[in-house]
Amino acid sequence: MVVTLVAQLEWKTWPFDLLTNFPVQLLIASLAIALAAALTNARVSLVLIAVAILVNGTVVGRTLARSARPSNPRSASVTVGHLNAQTRRIDVAALGRYLARLRPDVFVVLDPVQSDVPALTHALPGYRVDQTGAHVVARPEFVRTVVLSRVPITGIRHPRDLKFGRSAVELTITGPAPIAMVVFGTDSPTTPQRTRHRDQALDAAARWSRARPDRRIVMGDFNTTPWSPAFGRVLEHGRLTNSLDGFGIQPSWPESNVLLRIPIDHALLGPSLAVRSRGTGPSFGSQHRSLHITVASAR
Repeated sequence: MVVTLVAQLEWKTWPFDLLTNFPVQLLIASLAIALAAALTNARVSLVLIAVAILVNGTVVGRTLARSARPSNPRSASVTVGHLNAQTRRIDVAALGRYLARLRPDVFVVLDPVQSDVPALTHALPGYRVDQTGAHVVARPEFVRTVVLSRVPITGIRHPRDLKFGRSAVELTITGPAPIAMVVFGTDSPTTPQRTRHRDQALDAAARWSRARPDRRIVMGDFNTTPWSPAFGRVLEHGRLTNSLDGFGIQPSWPESNVLLRIPIDHALLGPSLAVRSRGTGPSFGSQHRSLHITVASAR
């Protein structure tokens, strides 16, 4: 019930925003409590829990019922992906093998631990390697993003809007039909201040999106789920659609706990793009699973 009320009233205060991220877990908990209430004949509790099941079940059900936007079957496709390494050591060799199988056109590693950066630059033969992040911290050698690409890309840089935070990169996938792309990470909303920083980054993403052509991708670790008002604002203000529509829930974090895992890594699309496939991959040592999508022109 709290989830729907927060979404409708657009409460932005912490920790109400945090509660909106767990409707699946709240639904499962409500079902378990309902069973206990039924066994103990606690009728009032059973009624309250039934309402909670209905509300949270509706929230989850609407997500599962959404359909993907159809793509033009004659349009060429592009596959992009990202991994939030969280400044943890990752298995670079395993990442290289994964990329060799997936063959994404562009793959971005956010927040690599600095000792992994040299290995990441040699993760996969045939990929161009670019790095960003030096101009937003005092140490010029500090790398915030590693971009691996096997197609021509241009304009690789940290976005001019510093509200994105330190871990962000924008680029353009060139070709007959260019695609503008930004990949970024946000603060986890564990305190009111960190929630505010996350929302500032999401607002920056919406502004970036509105200023770009229709063929655009906004991707990264949003630290919020599709059920949060913060997520809804990015979709609305950025004039974007959710690549998750038609592909279930695909939770991405935390890797170490299946029961608490929620979808906080996202890819949003401009109105001229549609998703042909979407999935999460290994975490390679991060607490985030990697995310990849294949897009084409919308029908």
